[in-house]
Amino acid sequence: MTTLNDKIKKVKVDCLYGKKKHFNAADRVESYHYWLGIPLTIINIVTGTVLFFIFTDNTESSLKLLPIILAFIAALLSGFQTYFNFNKKVEGHRRIGNRYLSVYKSCDRLQAYISDNQIEKSETIERLENIAKEIDDINKEAEQFPTSKKDYELAQLGIKNGEENYTKDELEL
Repeated sequence: MTTLNDKIKKVKVDCLYGKKKHFNAADRVESYHYWLGIPLTIINIVTGTVLFFIFTDNTESSLKLLPIILAFIAALLSGFQTYFNFNKKVEGHRRIGNRYLSVYKSCDRLQAYISDNQIEKSETIERLENIAKEIDDINKEAEQFPTSKKDYELAQLGIKNGEENYTKDELEL
């Protein structure tokens, strides 16, 4: 039979991995933003400089194609950034990760109240039900910000390698 404390522990572990994978996803998406944004900025600077040079000096016709090609690439990168909306995705993943962390801390406090006999069983059940509703809300919001298998694997690896300090007892179900 599963005890209330076992259920709370399971929620904590789920929150720990949920938090970690969403922060990993935020980092991954943020790197996409930089991989598109930095070249976009550089290309726009080069294009502007080349156009200025071409319009102020006599040049060969083949060199005049360079700013057109660069402008096309810059427009493509800009379109990708707009379409994928990386900033919104990063914010969403971080918000979800922080919500998981909040539930984790609520569970941790609830376990402490139980251990210290500071809470009645009926109140424990009520709080656990509220936590379950919060997890459901988080999971519904998280559907808009999917994570990858690699995000989860990185979360597992990070926890295993001690990126955060959790006892073996906290991580085992």
